[in-house]
Amino acid sequence: MSASQRVETELAQIAWRLRQIRQKKGITLTELATTTGISKSTLSRLESGQRKPSLELLLPVVAALAIALDEIVTSPRIEDPRVPLKPTRSDGRILTPLPQRPGKPQAFKITIGAHERDPVLRTHGGCEWI
Repeated sequence: MSASQRVETELAQIAWRLRQIRQKKGITLTELATTTGISKSTLSRLESGQRKPSLELLLPVVAALAIALDEIVTSPRIEDPRVPLKPTRSDGRILTPLPQRPGKPQAFKITIGAHERDPVLRTHGGCEWI
């Protein structure tokens, strides 16, 4: 499901939640219209999903219903659009490819597993340059 589809699904749920809360509190559309100053027909279309909710409509409604905006509006979960790339193991290292850019060299995150084998101390005599 794409991000825009998730948003549309969430917007459709607002109408259902709004009606359920209003009915649970025993408030009629006429009473809500009087309290909020929003016409009864606009509230009806909002609850039936025929009108998209906006903050200008929702804020007076939630105030009149004495509820938090979070009770009728939740943000849709937007997933990371990047495809996770599979790491590979090679010579005691973990190579994780980073996202590719077309026409650019491939970059990798390299994790060296020191715990997989003991490090070997290496030294050399060195050179002096004058």
